[in-house]
Amino acid sequence: MAATSERVAFLSRRGNRLAGIVHAPDSAAAPRPGGVILCHGMESTKEGTKHRLLGERLSAAGLAVLRFDFSYVGESEGEFADLTFRGEVEDLAGAWEFFRERVGGPIGVLGSSMGGTVALLFAAGEPGVRALVTIAAVAEPARMLAELRPLELERWRRDGVFSLGGVKLKKTFLEDVETLDVAAACRRIVCPVFVAHGDADRVVSPGDAETIAAALGGERRLKLYPGADHRFSKPADLQELLGDGTRWLAERLREAAA
Repeated sequence: MAATSERVAFLSRRGNRLAGIVHAPDSAAAPRPGGVILCHGMESTKEGTKHRLLGERLSAAGLAVLRFDFSYVGESEGEFADLTFRGEVEDLAGAWEFFRERVGGPIGVLGSSMGGTVALLFAAGEPGVRALVTIAAVAEPARMLAELRPLELERWRRDGVFSLGGVKLKKTFLEDVETLDVAAACRRIVCPVFVAHGDADRVVSPGDAETIAAALGGERRLKLYPGADHRFSKPADLQELLGDGTRWLAERLREAAA
């Protein structure tokens, strides 16, 4: 029997209703008990190409997979202007609690871009995460504000909302990124981590991957993909990334199950 998928809904730890899809593992694959939660990027959804393909790849490798929409995007509740990193960590916590009740065996997490940073922040406080993959994760969220002038930051605080890169966000986003310490979170992570990044990324600097890898204290692998952009939009780059990420998670979760 081939892998199957099921639409699901569950609550974020902060109470929002979140929409997801669970991929059941392919029963013809070698048994690898456990599962993986996928975390999309800032303006993406669970329906992004990379995450749909990861759901297929990982389930074909014998792992259950949950891909879901964070609050404010896709089919989940809320307004995008309320977005924060810490809020998405609460969403991932809800996904973790939901998925843990359905999956026997160890669970890993894979996050892309902002979702990669959220995965790191969550894993820093959840020792139950047994393997982690980040793709083009942001190491210094405050750098997103680097091009803003002091007067613009003050107007953001005063007005309570600001258009950052054409996207309206409340001042809670500003307060969030100004106080996050991703490197400190990385130092608390106990599971193996694979840090992937394209060296031609013009959205998030490849240096962020080096910062993350340097801060991790346990087993880690850093791979910079020559010529790959932020979205791994070249088919060859994407296929290489999918293969690397699937192998890392399947191997580490198999070791954890043993």
